[in-house]
Amino acid sequence: MAKYHRIAGTHTGVGTSEETTLQFPAQGGGFSSEIWLLVGFHYVRSDGSGSTYQPGVGQSSGFTVGDINDRLAYSSTAVGTPINDVYARPILCLTDSNGRLYFKPGFNSGSDNDGDFEFWFRQAGGI
Repeated sequence: MAKYHRIAGTHTGVGTSEETTLQFPAQGGGFSSEIWLLVGFHYVRSDGSGSTYQPGVGQSSGFTVGDINDRLAYSSTAVGTPINDVYARPILCLTDSNGRLYFKPGFNSGSDNDGDFEFWFRQAGGI
């Protein structure tokens, strides 16, 4: 049976370079790098001065769009357009040694953006 993990939260007062840590559960009594498959992502912006956002997920803190740790990168989207995607082909992600991935909502302006996020992952195995 597949094991799924949900990570959800709320952003309040998010700026243009905000990065949110996505923490996975400890496996076998401690944290280590683990392989997870991203199967779904939902984001709804609820307030703020940004007019667009460009969500992304990375395998290391401070990742940049287009680098080797960039696992999910959306095109710039109007903030009034919620994202609610289920991927036909899951996105392979390797957590860091602390069991973490990193999420950037990628607002184009302001430091007052609010929203809600939800990720669904399926566990694939460890390394």
